[in-house]
Amino acid sequence: MRIMRVIAVMALFITTAAMADDAPKMSADQQAMMERAAKAAKLGPQHEALKKWAGDWGCTVKFLVDPAQPWQEATTTANTASLLDGRYVQETSTGEMMGQPFTGIAVYGYDNVIGKYVSTWIDNFGTGIMKSEGTADASGNVITWVGTMSDPMTGKPAKERMVSTMIDDDHRTLEMFGVPPGAKKEMKMMRIEYSRKR
Repeated sequence: MRIMRVIAVMALFITTAAMADDAPKMSADQQAMMERAAKAAKLGPQHEALKKWAGDWGCTVKFLVDPAQPWQEATTTANTASLLDGRYVQETSTGEMMGQPFTGIAVYGYDNVIGKYVSTWIDNFGTGIMKSEGTADASGNVITWVGTMSDPMTGKPAKERMVSTMIDDDHRTLEMFGVPPGAKKEMKMMRIEYSRKR
């Protein structure tokens, strides 16, 4: 409903601008709505930071299926593309994990309205959508995310914490932390090391 109101006001603005000088002017409320919509859509330094993620990456993935077992490792690739004039980036990861073909898709952005980074994640190992919000440190290179996903073991929502770090223009990492089944404390469950392909 909110998006329809914004679209209606923008359509009125465009139509009014195209009409004669004696066309009706926007009301103060309509003008304020237009200004809020423009502010919400404006690109900022956070969007520029996410653009650095765009490109083709080789990934080394280390993960725990069972905390009592050794870490497993997989090699994947990630193609990250800038979307909608740089407002978002979409990452498509492909490879093999635990002997099975793997594909995952993430969309990352920065929501000017709530003042936080936002993301979604889907993959062929499930049917749910993980949604996360993140905040950056003072450098802007480290983003700490808190996400919620449907836990297939419990059938309930589960929280995950991730930390993404832009080391330099050609290297970045993503670490995921969670509480495994039967455990009481958070522990590192996965680490992805990205190296840009040339």
